[in-house]
Amino acid sequence: MNNDERLLTVAFESERLSYSNLEVDLHNSGINQILSVCAARGHTLYHFNMQDLFYYEGEAYAKASVLALPDSWHIDPLECYTLLSKVDERPVALSDVDLCFARADDIRTRETPNLDIINVLEKRGVLIETLEATLSTTDKYELTRRVPELPQPLTFAADSLDEAMEALKNLPDRDGFFVLKDRFGYGCGHDVHRIEFNDPELPEVLKMYISKYDHILLQEYCPEVNKGDLVVTFFDGELIGPMLRESAAGEWKTNFSLGATQLPYTLTKKQEEIARAAQTAFPECRLISVDMLQSGKVIEVNAFPGGRGLLDLYGISIGTIVMDRLEREILGSEIAVTPGPQVIKTEPAARWDDIFYLYNGYTEPVEVLDVFSDEKYLLSTRDLIEFRPQNPDFILSIPHAGVLIPTKYKEHFDIDSKSLLEIDLFSDILFEAVGGLQVISRLAPFFVDMNRSRNGSESRHLPRHLSNTPTEYYNIEDELVLQKEYEPKQEEKILKYYDLYHNVIGSLIENLKREQGYALVIDCHSMTSVGLGRVHDEGEERDNIVVGTLDDTSAHPEIISAFVKALKQGIKPYNLGLTLAKNEPYSGGFITRIHNDPKNDVHVIQIEVTMDTYMYEPMESDKAKRYALKQSRLHIAQDFLRKAVLAASEAARKVYS
Repeated sequence: MNNDERLLTVAFESERLSYSNLEVDLHNSGINQILSVCAARGHTLYHFNMQDLFYYEGEAYAKASVLALPDSWHIDPLECYTLLSKVDERPVALSDVDLCFARADDIRTRETPNLDIINVLEKRGVLIETLEATLSTTDKYELTRRVPELPQPLTFAADSLDEAMEALKNLPDRDGFFVLKDRFGYGCGHDVHRIEFNDPELPEVLKMYISKYDHILLQEYCPEVNKGDLVVTFFDGELIGPMLRESAAGEWKTNFSLGATQLPYTLTKKQEEIARAAQTAFPECRLISVDMLQSGKVIEVNAFPGGRGLLDLYGISIGTIVMDRLEREILGSEIAVTPGPQVIKTEPAARWDDIFYLYNGYTEPVEVLDVFSDEKYLLSTRDLIEFRPQNPDFILSIPHAGVLIPTKYKEHFDIDSKSLLEIDLFSDILFEAVGGLQVISRLAPFFVDMNRSRNGSESRHLPRHLSNTPTEYYNIEDELVLQKEYEPKQEEKILKYYDLYHNVIGSLIENLKREQGYALVIDCHSMTSVGLGRVHDEGEERDNIVVGTLDDTSAHPEIISAFVKALKQGIKPYNLGLTLAKNEPYSGGFITRIHNDPKNDVHVIQIEVTMDTYMYEPMESDKAKRYALKQSRLHIAQDFLRKAVLAASEAARKVYS
């Protein structure tokens, strides 16, 4: 214990010290709240991972990072982890640790190295959660084993292709899908996949995931997830709070990190009984959440649930509740969060108020036509120009994935199968796992093209389809898509969507510059594998990935280098023959050109990925396959794209450190 008998030595175990550009970020809003409370209360803080553990002369140690706040800081105490930095590294005897929180994303099974060493903390009763709690909730099949009588999706475990194929025979076909998970998966829904029963490459898909995860779960898909799911959080058996998560447009998973909306919710008596039964089945867990559908089917249980939703919706701080109780247990009293007058309390959830303020004035819902499915919806402007705040370290611009046009403008177009060739189909899904502050246009680019100058360009160096205005879209045959000219008032209304898209990006850039001294923007596109029609490379086969940097002028050289290097390294292990090029055939469109300003700390990179890398293209000879996602290839592409963007983000942080 510290010299001050009211202060503790607190350690945090996780695979990495940071999962973002912040120097300290354990990438779990519940853990980060606990970390913030510990820092604000003055406890001594250490961080280590499982590989940092070792024995020396019979005593257990960790090679630990020492974490500290600056002498003066101005921020909400529940967010002060964002100001923590690593100030030293030293061996720490585990016997000196008063309390240790194990995020445990590097603890998968009982074969995880060094479990015997961290067990030293568990034997002393200072490890939260215990190893048993970690292992039981990391194994997503444990719920089925412990409480098979609870309502839950039908689930089978498999370690081989034969077992997986046999399990599929017993799974019900719900809307043509089943769910595949990493049995020992951890975090944010990225290891959960919805797969089609009739995928022509199904055996290869299963083999790929078994090779990747070793152990998989095959689970009944429940279409009711489209109505959202419930997260019910408990601490020491007490119900802390429930909330409803509704998935983002175009997304079936309800993870907050994937853009889901979190809403307050009142449980029915039956729902609460089921949630309590699931929680009671895991008595080793102190802090636990139960994920369940509104029908009562329990999806899974998790140790260390996130804390952002409860704080935003109800003002409930998991970090404060946990530390108040643990300090009483260890010290006999809790320490108030009053580190001094330098703390300025701010309202949670206010961080993006200035962004959502831009949507004021767009009050009326709009009826839109989905040109892909020919269905109609009533959507708000926030659905059409979508802002997803995920990882707040970089910005993703996704301007051409949209398939919607307001129905009142349908008569201005001759919509047919050719129209889909003008859309970067599923590019929003391709880039969804990258994270970042995502700005997505759900409007079809031939309706309003976000990647064109508002007033067009008179440059003789640009072909006509690149010099047009946002509403003068030329198709691959160099024909104007707009069949009926807009009236001035109509065009003015349409351009408000264009202005909103760029205003959101511009405001995010300014926010990031204020917060971290720079902004990194990735402009995300897909393209056909062969140049079609109006382009200068017509008929030529393209590289699978093209990085556009305006001939290396759109971003700092180290950022560009890190991005390209990570892409090369990311695609190599998969041995798919994927190729990479820079600036050919695309060096950077209007978004890259208008927003890049490296001299003033704004760095922009454009990336294009051929559609055949992750889906069957509209030109596919087998008509039955057209527009279908290649499930395994999509996951691979998401993996190397995420690594590349995170590498660029890390390089940017180093440039400005």
